[in-house]
Amino acid sequence: MFFLGKGSFILLFLNMQKLIIISIITVFLGACTQMNSDSEKTITKGEDTVANMDVSVSKLDVVEELAAIDAPAEHKLLFRASGIEPGWFAEFYENKLRLVVNYGQDSVILNTEFKGIDDSKGFQFAEKTKNLTITIENKSCVNEGSGDKEDRKVTVELNKKTYKGCGSFVK
Repeated sequence: MFFLGKGSFILLFLNMQKLIIISIITVFLGACTQMNSDSEKTITKGEDTVANMDVSVSKLDVVEELAAIDAPAEHKLLFRASGIEPGWFAEFYENKLRLVVNYGQDSVILNTEFKGIDDSKGFQFAEKTKNLTITIENKSCVNEGSGDKEDRKVTVELNKKTYKGCGSFVK
């Protein structure tokens, strides 16, 4: 009969753990290197062969293509504004507004066009169903939170509460 002392048993256990970890890493790395799938594709028209092609597809390419199909169209960010006391921010996209007020306790997302937001005379937007009015004045402004000088002075009124701050066009 074979008997191991307490110290020998611990060393054997630690060596087995290392062996298991190394095995798992080896299997993982081996799977990661097999990225491409090759095959031959025959293109036919009726019963006639039109062309033979070699096809090579990377798994990463397939994942990227699937993500592009599922991903919604990106909106171009035009203007960003924010203020403090209470904290709020607004992001104006070509066809969307994202407004978060009162330190995130309330928010509004609207899908609408914002043509004329860059008008040198200023911009005013109202959405009566949301009790929302936004005024962007062509006056430089110092952001109280960061101390940064920004292009425009912004006032947001939502549900009879006024939020003041500054904003700039995204370049």
